[in-house]
Amino acid sequence: MNGNRLLLFISAIAVASICFASCGRTERHSISGQVSANGSGLSGVTMVLGGAGLSTVTTDASGNYTFGGLGNGDYTITPSQTGFVFNPTNNKQTIKDEDITAVNFSATAFPTFSISGTVTSGSSGLSGTTVMLNGAASDTVTTDAGGAYTFSGLGNGNYTITPSKTGFVFNPTSVSQTLNGTNLTSVNFNATTVSTLSIFGTVTSGGLGMSGVTMALSGTGSATATTDANGNYIFSGLANFNYTITPGKAGFSFSPTSSSQTLSGANITGFNFTATSTQAQIVTCPSSGTVNVTIQDFSFTPLAITITVNSVVKWTNNGLSAHTVTSGAAPKNDGKFDSGNLGTGASVCVQFMAAGVYPYFSTLDPAMAGSFTVQ
Repeated sequence: MNGNRLLLFISAIAVASICFASCGRTERHSISGQVSANGSGLSGVTMVLGGAGLSTVTTDASGNYTFGGLGNGDYTITPSQTGFVFNPTNNKQTIKDEDITAVNFSATAFPTFSISGTVTSGSSGLSGTTVMLNGAASDTVTTDAGGAYTFSGLGNGNYTITPSKTGFVFNPTSVSQTLNGTNLTSVNFNATTVSTLSIFGTVTSGGLGMSGVTMALSGTGSATATTDANGNYIFSGLANFNYTITPGKAGFSFSPTSSSQTLSGANITGFNFTATSTQAQIVTCPSSGTVNVTIQDFSFTPLAITITVNSVVKWTNNGLSAHTVTSGAAPKNDGKFDSGNLGTGASVCVQFMAAGVYPYFSTLDPAMAGSFTVQ
């Protein structure tokens, strides 16, 4: 009796040990294979596993791949790599208590084509031209020393090719082409140099060149320039077209207020304007009612005066030397008024139409200076 009990006890322990080792444990398996191209393994292929489990691996240097740790169930394996198509496109497999091997794929490179041509200027290739490709793919290349360009590695599809280079126009401006199983050559362009021209002129006030005037150009292009010390300005690098130039400076009106011109194969010169101060200007001396300043012994008397808006100031040269009455801080004429040379006994009158401080000097002796405060 005791011997039977001992035998039963030993049997129970054996069964428990076997169950501990295997009861409740799910068997794990794998799916493996190879991706090849032209008879050789293709590395770097992305392999995606779908179905009862999700995973992604990459083929090794020999084109091999393995998905491990898989339970029983249905799976789909799908390869992908840019520039290749695969046969089959995917493969469905069912794991049932054993590993699956030799789930293989064959890769074929996409056929690719090229578009090429030349950009010329006259009879020579134009190097350094930017050529842009748009459509089924996008790319940018630059023409070589002979003006040639090539877009390669292209699939079938519709494309547009557009050249560009500063200082040139192109014929045609762009070309549309369709790749359909063969390369496209002789997609050519002809470049013509853009003719550049100039517009220049002078701004004067009281017959003298006026500096610091802002000149605004509008039309086919826009730009600004500032008159130099002699009142001159220039706009250069312009193409044939219609342009408008408008001068501007605070405290001045201009005649004309703006002017339109057409460039047509030649520069435009003498595009001039006259400035008139809206703050102070030379007027005919009235018979009375003026504020008087004497010019004598290389000085203005009085040197500084306060007056009201619209007052007329009269300068009279009682000395032996000629002098000027010129608006601005010496030695710069600000263009509001300039008497020119006043000899002995000569006079000039200026009316002040706006409040402010108005310095003036003699261009013949810049140390001679005075000012008016207009209230």
